[in-house]
Amino acid sequence: MGSAGFWDKTWDNHADRIAKRLAPGKKERLIEDLFGMLDEAGFHAKGSRVLDIGCGPGALSIPLARAGAQVTSLDISSKALHYVRETADREGLSIEPVESSWWTADIDDMGFRNKFNLVIGSMTPSIKDVETFDRMTACSRKYCYYSGSVPGGKNRVRQDLYKNILKTAPPRESHGGSRFGYYFMYVYLNGYRPIVRIHQMRHRMEAGWEEAADQAIRSIEHIESCTEETKMKIREYFQQSAVNGKCIHRAGGYIGMMVWDVSQ
Repeated sequence: MGSAGFWDKTWDNHADRIAKRLAPGKKERLIEDLFGMLDEAGFHAKGSRVLDIGCGPGALSIPLARAGAQVTSLDISSKALHYVRETADREGLSIEPVESSWWTADIDDMGFRNKFNLVIGSMTPSIKDVETFDRMTACSRKYCYYSGSVPGGKNRVRQDLYKNILKTAPPRESHGGSRFGYYFMYVYLNGYRPIVRIHQMRHRMEAGWEEAADQAIRSIEHIESCTEETKMKIREYFQQSAVNGKCIHRAGGYIGMMVWDVSQ
């Protein structure tokens, strides 16, 4: 679940999947909102050093580098870093990919402590507890940005899978889950006053039933192990619910975003 192999599979052919899921302009609006928050906090990308933890295929690393930042993009997945490196080489961007697990990273050996003007932990399981959160903030000499899902979203397919196949209630946390509220309070009670935004997200994805089943299996395995028998039942579920071999999946949720100045 936290292995490089798992995330390599997750990010394989990521561009096509993301294009199908996000409404037109949604990704651009989220990036605009991020830059707006950073500007409000006083951060300017040009010439700044940025660390993007759990960067994935570069959703934030690339726009920040395009804006003139020197970005260190860290991820456990070589597949994700391949996409980042490809774009950086093609566009001549200042991005240094680092293949590492944040769960076991030694920021002193890596020379990361107090090095960056901005440190990012966006929608990533790399930040999984107070230890990894504090490790993130220790790398910043000025700003930190964190985002994660906020409870309240609905995913009917996921609920059906847990109820009818796994015979249990779906977990509350995914890609940061309710940790956003926990980390917000942690930051607030430590004397900081972060800038906060909450966004409502709606996804629509159309895919062949086999692709939809594989994505559902990967999503479950992000939380817990999945037996071969369970995988077979999940594939049967998607095959039987498909129309002309296609599955249409709609989901909604909320994303919390916050920026704060660690130097204050």
